[in-house]
Amino acid sequence: MRKLALTLAALLLPVAQAHPVDEVVQGAYLTLAPGAVQLELDVTPGSQVAGTVLTSLDANTDGRITDAEARAYAGRVLKQSTLKLGDVAAGWTLGKIEVPPYADLKTGNAVLKIYATAKRRDTVGAQTLSYQNRYQPAKGQWTANIFLLPGAGWQYGVTGQQRSNDGQQLTVNYTVNRS
Repeated sequence: MRKLALTLAALLLPVAQAHPVDEVVQGAYLTLAPGAVQLELDVTPGSQVAGTVLTSLDANTDGRITDAEARAYAGRVLKQSTLKLGDVAAGWTLGKIEVPPYADLKTGNAVLKIYATAKRRDTVGAQTLSYQNRYQPAKGQWTANIFLLPGAGWQYGVTGQQRSNDGQQLTVNYTVNRS
């Protein structure tokens, strides 16, 4: 019986440590699409720092997050996420925000998702996209990745990527072609 308990504990231990409790983990998923860059920003606060995120999210501190509070929070987060297409800054337009139940966020067992889009022009040739996430409500971990969604006669190919050591910045070199 003791051997079984130790085996189960060993199997479950990596799961319990998979998400840092004292950090906000953020994953930015950028998709290059015809005429746009789409962003999905996943914000996962650990249980020890969830209160910091909730204070910003639940403006009236009633323990419920309204659509207006969620959209205001997402707007503040997006203002700290910059996108450059070549040397030109592109603004984000908030799409939707998915907010899990307050209690789940409070315990660090939930992911808040922010969706936004930035317009861009498709032109044939070599291009560069630079993304930076400066949102830091507490100690954090960041990652950013690029995905390609060809369509409407356009095809994309990544020719190079550079990431900052802390994961907050991603620069992507890519080509655009007509199909």
